[in-house]
Amino acid sequence: MENKYIFTGNGMEKQRIKDDIRCWIDSDELSEIVLAFGGKIPGNISLEEKVDWLVNFSDRWDYRSKQKVHGIKCKENARWEVKNDGITEEQKRIVERNTEALGLIGVEKPCENTFDYVIALGGARFSCLYRPRYVNYLLKEEGVCAKKIILLSGMRGILESERAATDAYAPEAQTEFDLINAGAEQVFQLDGEYIEERYHNKNSNLNWAARKYEYLGKQSIFSLSGPSSEPEKRRANSSDTFQFFINKMDVKANEKLLFVTSQIYVPYQQMEAIRTLAVPYGLYVETVGFPVEWSNILQGMMEPANYLQEIRSTLQAVKRYLS
Repeated sequence: MENKYIFTGNGMEKQRIKDDIRCWIDSDELSEIVLAFGGKIPGNISLEEKVDWLVNFSDRWDYRSKQKVHGIKCKENARWEVKNDGITEEQKRIVERNTEALGLIGVEKPCENTFDYVIALGGARFSCLYRPRYVNYLLKEEGVCAKKIILLSGMRGILESERAATDAYAPEAQTEFDLINAGAEQVFQLDGEYIEERYHNKNSNLNWAARKYEYLGKQSIFSLSGPSSEPEKRRANSSDTFQFFINKMDVKANEKLLFVTSQIYVPYQQMEAIRTLAVPYGLYVETVGFPVEWSNILQGMMEPANYLQEIRSTLQAVKRYLS
């Protein structure tokens, strides 16, 4: 089975975006997964009502919250620690059979070849090594062209459950920003010389950093980590880091952006990029993921519970877009 449903990336084509969303929501693959968990997507209601129904239904796939509610031993409530508890073997087979068509597997190559920005997104465990590595692969082996290379991460602290992975390539890292810088320095063979701006606050949710590396003497690599827009409530999220990138890089309308993440996050990240970047700023955005073959047991995130959790995240992102 191949990926059938890719959210369009052109922020000027709102109707096409909505059509793509409708195809994803009305897909046989999503319906089959819902049916396997005891639901049936209503037919004769609006797209917005259907998405609301699906978001509510997907509460049963919020395995991270279940860990808290049921007192499962999990200090950090991290995505890679969710369990398949309560999922039958038949449900597992149905999830595995349909995730590729929904875009959580198999989206590796961009549709376009030339971009103004190619952006490696930060993440946990090996993500901050694999994502810059895949940027490098796309540029050198797949003929993708980029005017600027961006590393876009957060200032969250490294969790103890990540250390077995992150110590393999960034043993001194304290934050996700440190991780992606260490990963990129290895991948692009950077000499560690850079120019950097930083802001520190007693509320760490307000901290930010902007770093510039020189790469091969002709191209710059920028590493950005933005502050939270709600610092009293939470740390920076994807939307906050996207906004920081827009402001710091002075991104112009009609420019093209390629995001590189993990396969499982492609639909969610693309939907968030459409909502927060493509439509408001008139940009073209695409999102791809590094090959799943690169993942190992320390990277994880390939269990049915992980895919269901991220289908839920995508539904929530779609709801935010349609609201």
